[in-house]
Amino acid sequence: MKKIEFEKKMLECRDEKAFLDFIKDHKNLRLEIDNVDIRKEENIEENSYMTEESLIEYLEEISYIQQLSEKDVENIITTLDEEESIERLIYGNLRENANIAFDYLYEGIDYLDLVQEGTIAIAQGIENYKNSYGDIMEYLKLWIRRAMLLFVEDRINSDKMMYQSYFTHRKEELLEHEIVNELEGSEEEEIENTKEIDKKIAEVAEIELENLKKKLNYKEEVILKKYYGLIGEKRESLFEIENDLELERGEGEKLFESAIMKITLVGGKIIKL
Repeated sequence: MKKIEFEKKMLECRDEKAFLDFIKDHKNLRLEIDNVDIRKEENIEENSYMTEESLIEYLEEISYIQQLSEKDVENIITTLDEEESIERLIYGNLRENANIAFDYLYEGIDYLDLVQEGTIAIAQGIENYKNSYGDIMEYLKLWIRRAMLLFVEDRINSDKMMYQSYFTHRKEELLEHEIVNELEGSEEEEIENTKEIDKKIAEVAEIELENLKKKLNYKEEVILKKYYGLIGEKRESLFEIENDLELERGEGEKLFESAIMKITLVGGKIIKL
């Protein structure tokens, strides 16, 4: 199933029971992920920053987590009622959690917020797991994606409400002025303004997930994932990454620094008009 189809389905079944029914009907579901994203980048000057060190420390810490082998997972599943097994399973999914977070790192969304939502989802997924749901590692990936998707969707709806409230209030003010202008024989300009506001309200209503802009471009995202070992079999140096991506010498370091700066941005609106 394509990632976008999965996301649309998740927005239709926000209820946890509906999601579990979907999992049961799509045992061992694997998503087709398209990493190419040509959406434009936003000006980043107005955002504030989280502590860069805290983010780097987190990525460094999880980069050393050993991936769970099939045998490890088999042993854990037989003892899922034990706290130690649950902790091992959560810990063993943190790298994948950090990796998936990049798929939902849009302007106005904080990376560590996504990581937190995904971590909570891992614990919820483990609590609800049954053998009939298939491969638990694939199953937990879907829980992570669902949590991050719904988090972003809630932010979209929140920003929509804010914009619509603002534009509606502004229209009411203009209509009040229109009455005054009508009495004074000058209404054309204000009528035109209310039409523009109606367009803005309609524009906001049509904004969906696919209209959002990502914080990182494709190369920046891949460099961070490779450097911190979130994809591939091992961590790669910037020299190795430059070779992989056929970059010029020194370009990898510049892109890495740019990506770190962008990913530490916090706050801001997810919808920008």
